Amino acid sequence: MENLTEFINRIKNARIHIVGVSGSEGSSILNFLVNNNINQITTHDFVATENLEKNFKIWHKGLESKNRDRLFKEFQRNLGKTRFYDKKKYLKNIEGAQIIFVSQSWRLYPQNQPLKRIKDKIPFYSLTRLYLDFAPAAIIAVTGTVGKGSCASLITEILSHGNKKVFFAGNESWRIQLADKFNLMKPSDFLVIEVSHRQLSEGFTKPPQILLMTNLFPNHLDEMRWPDYVRLKMSLARAQGVNDRSIINYDNSKLRNQTQNLNSQRFYYSLKVKNMNIKSVRNIYDELMNIKSVHYPENILAASTVAKILDIDGKTIIDTIAKSEGLPARIQEIRNYNGIRIIDDIKSTTPWATLAALEKFKPPLVLIAGGDTKGIDGKVLWDFIWKNKIEIVFMDSPLSKEAENKFPPGAWQRTDSLEEALKLALNKIPAGGTVLVSPAAANFYSRFIKGKKSLRKIVTSLLPEAQVSGDPGK
Repeated sequence: MENLTEFINRIKNARIHIVGVSGSEGSSILNFLVNNNINQITTHDFVATENLEKNFKIWHKGLESKNRDRLFKEFQRNLGKTRFYDKKKYLKNIEGAQIIFVSQSWRLYPQNQPLKRIKDKIPFYSLTRLYLDFAPAAIIAVTGTVGKGSCASLITEILSHGNKKVFFAGNESWRIQLADKFNLMKPSDFLVIEVSHRQLSEGFTKPPQILLMTNLFPNHLDEMRWPDYVRLKMSLARAQGVNDRSIINYDNSKLRNQTQNLNSQRFYYSLKVKNMNIKSVRNIYDELMNIKSVHYPENILAASTVAKILDIDGKTIIDTIAKSEGLPARIQEIRNYNGIRIIDDIKSTTPWATLAALEKFKPPLVLIAGGDTKGIDGKVLWDFIWKNKIEIVFMDSPLSKEAENKFPPGAWQRTDSLEEALKLALNKIPAGGTVLVSPAAANFYSRFIKGKKSLRKIVTSLLPEAQVSGDPGK
């Protein structure tokens, strides 16, 4: 199996193209190639050159401004060592490439049609393939339909407090990608990666030594058929060998059925059947379930199982979970005003994720949701909302058009402005209640926040107004 040095030597004189170079994945790949003295690089981005800095900083928006500025200067230096084509000449000479590095979402953009025509003729590589195939550290991969980001982050926190050297590459713009940090990793270290189905589309050679699978639900059905989605999600597990380890959510029947005949060593975790957890987790099960935490109980069990397999002691696990603040925009409380909690959960892009968020909070509740449905049937979510008398404000979108038919007139409100949605929610909710912004659909940020005020800024501007107007429940 090819190692990192052999790979670098093989591609050193190849004509390499990077597509989407200003994104979090593309810029990390650029740094990786330049740091390894590879110089036949052509880079592409379908934004205009004058907008490149803005686009770069959007894709790195979770970082502090000073850090973003520093990274952009490094990006500029490395970009200057390539032949760069912006919006005007996007994908020029792409047919002459010998290797193409792509971001996980390249298939979603109409500008990338030329790539589809050459996909079977030229090797495509993803950042995730670099991690899996060539990272010197031991890989802990986390995948599933929902919960993978939170679990990956929590595993990283626990291992860090357990005196393990650990790196984390999340599937989001809040984290720096790490392809150019391979030189800092050793075989005794761990690299925790959050893996989506798109990141597996370009294949891989080496499976992870440890794999956590959180669940399987229908998702991204606007992109592919359910069997194809399952095939991609299961590809890591089915590639593992007898010395690899798989940690599986026993409570998810679809996942349980798909993982019956794996070659790897299987370890279950379960909220519903305590005895299905490994013994070392059962020994601290009650303590884990009594932790007051921002994390969901099933994610606590998942991360604890991984930690226990790696011999982290129970006290470290429990203390770390209790102190963990979770990830931004995942059931994150951004304001508590006169007993009304405002919760940012905009990373929940499926009905299942939003349902889990609703179950975490007690009524009274107002949900703000909207976006693109991805072809998913949200019936289980709408039934829960109706049964539990949860107020709902829809953002005008494909989700609202589908969901409004599930409720009688007067049971919901709709707007195309996030600021207006929050005003409506604050006017509905009494003291002691919760306003949950949880889309249950894709593209909430690009539809309702990008280029406008952030959720936090809107909340900050509205609450003094609510105070002046008196009771927010009016």
